[in-house]
Amino acid sequence: MTHLDHFVSLALEGASTYPRCSHEQATVYACEDVVEDELGSRLMASSEIDAWLIEVCAREDIDAPNIVIARASTKSVASADTETHTICIRGKNTTVATVLHEIAHVIVGVDSHGVLFRDELVRLCRFHISVDYAAMLHNIYLGIGLPMSPWPASASRR
Repeated sequence: MTHLDHFVSLALEGASTYPRCSHEQATVYACEDVVEDELGSRLMASSEIDAWLIEVCAREDIDAPNIVIARASTKSVASADTETHTICIRGKNTTVATVLHEIAHVIVGVDSHGVLFRDELVRLCRFHISVDYAAMLHNIYLGIGLPMSPWPASASRR
């Protein structure tokens, strides 16, 4: 078993912890969980998100979404409403990876977790977290059987 196979196995097991989600959504979340557990991303206080998000959106040349901070929830750590261009963060702290996940929804303009969303999330992670983080996420997505564009496509558009 290769090192990657271990992480793919963890993601396959983790998908079962999302019983109310579609298979695709559950596997996307589980892959993200594995990468976050292994490599992690910066934890931000809710009060830091606005300033950070404005910088990210300026670099990405997109309109900054509205941010709503809500009470913590056992059902969801964050969500995006693509119609109202709004991201809702639940709780006092969240990770950069969680915010980028929601930004990917806003950029792609869909609520689903299909290949366009995954490609955009990997690209955002590559630029705003690290190449290692994005590469691991990309490879686990592929390893679990989720279609992805080739790795070079995740390079920044600049």
